[in-house]
Amino acid sequence: MKAVLTFLRSRRYLAVIVFSLLQGCSLQQHQLNDLAQTLDNGNASQVLADVAQREYPERDLAQYKLTLGLLRAVNGDFAGGIRELQAAKTEINQLQALSVSENIGAVTVNETLRSYTSTASERMLLQQLLILSYLMEDDLDGARVEVLQMQELAKGLSDNGLSGLVSSSYYLGGLVYELGGETDNAMISYRQAYQVMQTSKIKIPRVLQDSLLLASKQLGLSSEHAKYVKKFGHDVKSPDRSKSQLVLVYWGGVVSAKQQRYLSVYVPSLGYNISLALPYYDNDYVKPVPWRFSVLGKTAETEIFDDVNLLARADLDAESADIYAAALARVIIKQTALHEVKKNDEGGLATLLLNVTSMVSEMADVRSWNMLPASIQVQRLALDPGAYYLQQPSQTRGLSVTDIAPVIPVLAASVDPTLVNATASITDKTSNSAAESDNGFSLPQSNTTLANDKDNLVSMDDPSSETVAMTNITDVPVVVSAKPLLLKPGKTVLLFYSSAAKKAYYTLSP
Repeated sequence: MKAVLTFLRSRRYLAVIVFSLLQGCSLQQHQLNDLAQTLDNGNASQVLADVAQREYPERDLAQYKLTLGLLRAVNGDFAGGIRELQAAKTEINQLQALSVSENIGAVTVNETLRSYTSTASERMLLQQLLILSYLMEDDLDGARVEVLQMQELAKGLSDNGLSGLVSSSYYLGGLVYELGGETDNAMISYRQAYQVMQTSKIKIPRVLQDSLLLASKQLGLSSEHAKYVKKFGHDVKSPDRSKSQLVLVYWGGVVSAKQQRYLSVYVPSLGYNISLALPYYDNDYVKPVPWRFSVLGKTAETEIFDDVNLLARADLDAESADIYAAALARVIIKQTALHEVKKNDEGGLATLLLNVTSMVSEMADVRSWNMLPASIQVQRLALDPGAYYLQQPSQTRGLSVTDIAPVIPVLAASVDPTLVNATASITDKTSNSAAESDNGFSLPQSNTTLANDKDNLVSMDDPSSETVAMTNITDVPVVVSAKPLLLKPGKTVLLFYSSAAKKAYYTLSP
């Protein structure tokens, strides 16, 4: 205590306060919160451009890298997203041991002077996004490494409510093992997802039910399989190897942002009430609902695996006791220091300055990975093999998977007159050029660009693209994507759709 009081009475204390105020920690976080909420409009590319230009204190590096990595991934730059997310993970791991000066700053000024290390659920979702990104890069081995790291991370989670219990991460782990032909490991992951959802009291999605039934049947676990049949009220047939599997992972909405409030507490040792600045989440938020999309003209719905808003609140609940204790100790220390300074302050200037700076500097730590989705949902469908196309959502329609090649109007600087008002066509060359490994809807770091209506992506640099025009579209060429979504017998296609960018990305299993 004596060392802390000495620090508080020193000029260094005032310098730390001034420095923290100049950094505008609270203002910067509010700006990030405002940016995050605009993701509901699907403008992830503009938000990425804004965030990439910002400068952050070293203590916020992990938060910055998490945000940048997520934005790159949902914009289709999965390789760039992996780089940022791995950097964030490295930073978080290195921050397990905090420096003495950082601890003193947090104890004496406010929690924002402590380095951001993320919450339990955020770390599990970091692993999930890395798994998804490696799969979209057709790197099954890379995805498997992240699954193993996720499982190790999960072992270290404290038994503290729902904090860190992310069922969709376990389900994706099972999918990775399934793609690699490791049915026994897939079964373990599916069981973990099932156990998490039972703890969370979330209705078990049919997708997970079927995965448990199928894996237990394939492994010959007759008693466990019978238990699931009784529990779920149905059984599954062995997979038809002539069919293709389409797995859609949907990240919808934007998670709530932390807010700050003040709590008045009476302290007997001081003889009066003090105000504590504490973080909180609003009790009211939009609950997730299944997301609808279209497959061959028929409506399908995703199934809810995680309510991320619920996870964020569980994380804060798990940390609330420590946060309260730290805030109380901090304010008591400040008030004690104020009394000490008052004794030798004849003019009262130092007392006034310390009193003002103590009040102004007292703020809650409202930092979070605030651009995460509000919900994570999954659907899995069996389709006949063939060439399919993604019609990206617009204001008038949702995501659609169709077997009809889209014809997309695009503005161009120069237009070949022979293309105008011609008849739309697509040749076998288009279908034959489709590679089994296809990330044709990537934005940055790829050969694709947005169509004029910004709802469809087209290849502009690929010489194999078929450029055609459509009757009744005056002076506007159209482009048909050269690489359809090619489904092959026995293969699994992963679609990743984020409402933050309103774009779907896909790849086939290796």
